[in-house]
Amino acid sequence: MKSKKVVICSSISFWDEIKLWKTKLEKEGYEVIKYPEKISGNFLPNYKSEFTDHYKKITETDILFVLNIEKNNIQGYIGPAVFAEIAFAIGLNVSLKKKIKIFCLNQIPNSLPHSGELKLWEELNWIVFWK
Repeated sequence: MKSKKVVICSSISFWDEIKLWKTKLEKEGYEVIKYPEKISGNFLPNYKSEFTDHYKKITETDILFVLNIEKNNIQGYIGPAVFAEIAFAIGLNVSLKKKIKIFCLNQIPNSLPHSGELKLWEELNWIVFWK
């Protein structure tokens, strides 16, 4: 059986947790094809390259794994960049009939500017929670 491809989406400030989850997912038989990486050197060109590659990998993945943990005293934090990545995957599913499963690790907080939209996507089962 072919392993499922996974893209991890997360704030880069969760670097240690990203590495832990990458290892955990690979041990469970998943193929992690992309995850946030620290940007070094000339920031803007490297940022553009990293994000371009990240979005390309989202088009190839089976699973978008959102590592939403506590940041800025907000449990289940999802920042604007990760929100955009989720929206992109949903757009691919809706418009191009992709079948990307979108999993969040933790519940969606009510205190984010985009919480209403995320909760709606949860109600539509466009976002589910990792078990």
